[in-house]
Amino acid sequence: MADPAFLLLHGAWHRGSSWAPLQAELRARGRASAAPDLPSDEPGVGAAGYAAAALAAAPAEGPVVVVGHSLGGLTAPLVAAELGPRAHALVLVGAMLPEPGRAHDDLLREDRTIMAEGFGPGQERGAGGTTIWPAEAAEASLYAGVAEELGASDPVREAIAELRPQAWAIGKEVTPLTAWPAVRTVSVVCAEDRVVNPETSRRLAAARGLEVRELPGGHFPMLTRPAELAELLVGI
Repeated sequence: MADPAFLLLHGAWHRGSSWAPLQAELRARGRASAAPDLPSDEPGVGAAGYAAAALAAAPAEGPVVVVGHSLGGLTAPLVAAELGPRAHALVLVGAMLPEPGRAHDDLLREDRTIMAEGFGPGQERGAGGTTIWPAEAAEASLYAGVAEELGASDPVREAIAELRPQAWAIGKEVTPLTAWPAVRTVSVVCAEDRVVNPETSRRLAAARGLEVRELPGGHFPMLTRPAELAELLVGI
């Protein structure tokens, strides 16, 4: 069997380019990947629309590992389900977990520990019900601790410059996922995550019967620890 390719699905406010450091590490290991821009800045588009964009970027044949980061976790299981037997594995990195028959916003209201304590201040309202991050607020909240983890601030500022508005139909809708896909699923918990609560991530993954792997560091290992994340993915 050919080595699986990796289909990388970004999180809220981001673009496919957020995966670039990881993609470089995957290429160095001889592994193909695709990181599409999802329609996350388009008001009214839900997870089915995100999944369609992801599937359009997937390789036409061969096995695929679907990787969802953060809010990308709401889309990645739909993509894996659509790929069927071509889905080699589903990997969720610091990710949200959809629950069939439920809206993700309802899950967040019921369990206030899903998001890390103190995350969120500084966001502003954008057009069409979107939210946006002013640069200073993004550096202080969304990317809190990332410059310290990297030992440099320029990559953080470059990442923040690529941010875009995030629309929220995907959280308000009842997920179109009707059942968890029959594929090996690995939840990668970032031990010092300041966006998604790592303790709750461990608990929810265990409750779903998912494999749990851990990486040190914060919410953006594709930026701060791309070699470690690449090794983990290739190992899967």
